[in-house]
Amino acid sequence: MVSYFDSLHPAHRDKLIFRPEETNQLARQIKERKFTTLYAAPGFGKSILVNKALSLLREQGHPTAVVMLDLFNITCTQALAKLYAGAFKRYVDDYNKEALLPISIDFGNVSLPLAINLPNLLASVTDINFVVYFKEFQNILEMDDGEMVLKLMEKEFEGHRDVAYIVTGEQTNKMKSIFEKRKFFYRINCNIPLGPLPKKDCVTYLRNGFLLSGKDLEAETADAIYKTAGGYPKIINRLAALCDAQALGYINKRILRGAVETYFNDNEAAYRFVVGNLTANQINFLKAVCDGVAKFSSAEILKKYRLNSSANVFRLKEALSRKEIVTFDADDRASVIDPMFEHWLKERYFK
Repeated sequence: MVSYFDSLHPAHRDKLIFRPEETNQLARQIKERKFTTLYAAPGFGKSILVNKALSLLREQGHPTAVVMLDLFNITCTQALAKLYAGAFKRYVDDYNKEALLPISIDFGNVSLPLAINLPNLLASVTDINFVVYFKEFQNILEMDDGEMVLKLMEKEFEGHRDVAYIVTGEQTNKMKSIFEKRKFFYRINCNIPLGPLPKKDCVTYLRNGFLLSGKDLEAETADAIYKTAGGYPKIINRLAALCDAQALGYINKRILRGAVETYFNDNEAAYRFVVGNLTANQINFLKAVCDGVAKFSSAEILKKYRLNSSANVFRLKEALSRKEIVTFDADDRASVIDPMFEHWLKERYFK
């Protein structure tokens, strides 16, 4: 029997996403043909939020043509142009069937400027509400001429009045680099922040889910599941599913402790691989983050965690950010991106 909390099951995978305000905001921005960014770590519910917003628009009678461009394996401008052109070819072909002035394009050799203007060109001559939905947008930074591609996109997208853009990415620090540090698209970017899910909604979800399977969840244990997962949707669901599998009728902290240990065991190899590729200094810095250090360059902290110097601290921040292990907020406060990795570090690695 599939658990109510099994996030892999299509009947259950979107139950945990309580983001009505964000859903309404995204739907509104799509209708207004805005450029919207959503970036957070994997499992934070970006795709489900997009799907909910699109479903809401359908319910409201606002049709959209969603063109998804996944940049996961796109490594050069030629590949990006080909992906773009291929995604819009059928719309060009359909338009050309009855057009007095057909759109003439050699799809075997499309330039990137022409490709990225296709949705706006088509929208201007049809009544189609195009939504261009990027996944793994941060991969543009990995291209040799990624900076040029971003500048080109920014210039062209600013003139696209008839197309809505949704831009998502799972590598938080790279997305921050594009949109916050380098400030690409800042004149048109309408970011929707994705923080932890509301605690009250999550606790209600957990208690109701266990009741459906005839099990009772302690209030303190519900709070503990939320706190352990850091309000992170995928982890809440996974811990709940593991608790559900272990208990016959009563979910308490002992059951949760067993679920956490199972989670650690399932991810042990991946976590060991991460720390195995860190230098001694990087591990020392990570220990300081786990200990809640806020100011890394004080003489006391430099000595206690053997960080050497303020200049070295800067290099460590850059290195761990590039590895998508640690992120920093607007006040330069550090946090480990994956809350369960942080728990593993505290309870197994640094213990």
